[in-house]
Amino acid sequence: MNSDRIELDGKKRKLAFNGSCMDILPLCSAACCREWVVGITFEEYTSGLYSAEQMCVLTDKECDKKIATCINRTFQLRKNDGKACFHLDENNRCSIYERRPKVCRDFSCEGGWRLDSVFPIMEKGKAPGAEIYKETFVKQLTDDMTFVSHPLIKLHAIFYAKAKSEITFLKEMVGTCGKFYSRDYYQDPQLNDDLLLCLIRLFDSKDTLQKIRQRFCEQQQVGLAQSEFYEIVWLLNKHNIILNAKNFRGMLAGMGGI
Repeated sequence: MNSDRIELDGKKRKLAFNGSCMDILPLCSAACCREWVVGITFEEYTSGLYSAEQMCVLTDKECDKKIATCINRTFQLRKNDGKACFHLDENNRCSIYERRPKVCRDFSCEGGWRLDSVFPIMEKGKAPGAEIYKETFVKQLTDDMTFVSHPLIKLHAIFYAKAKSEITFLKEMVGTCGKFYSRDYYQDPQLNDDLLLCLIRLFDSKDTLQKIRQRFCEQQQVGLAQSEFYEIVWLLNKHNIILNAKNFRGMLAGMGGI
């Protein structure tokens, strides 16, 4: 492949190729069929034309249930053992090209490929902008604010691995058929799984943040500073364990409630 067909854009962190798909294929080795999940429509999934699977967006696992009202399903082409699209042949060509899904027909790599390696390596557990958003959220908290348990999500368990500074929430959404989890990085030497669950249950009281912190410290004999407590509020809100009571009332109003 001629070098004049390759263009590096440092500002956009992209490598652009000038040419048709077949021109680029010797270099990219069908990266679009290897790196990405190829999502398809429900109609394409049920057509029987593709080797496809139904996935649960909550558990990120394949689902074999047929529940017409479920809104947490996605459909995608299967991957082979090499993590490439099942329909990609040994020559990096699409074996179903004439009847390929719409997303494949609409796709074009003319805009260039993003070079992730150009971006700086982030500190473990921190995504770009995450700390800024956390700081903004915490600054907006006041002791007279009220947070309540999320009405649509039930928390089953917490697994707090202090050695790894890692916390996992096992949850279930109302109206769904299975449990799912979310994970984050968190560190507090005073707290453990049981204490965090006790704290979370206090949000059912619909009291202010100040009263919840005071009650928790008195009941559990823990000296939890306001800054530490606010960080927990941020974490629980981020993982949809609790939400601002004002937002909850706004949800109800949007559904024709109060």
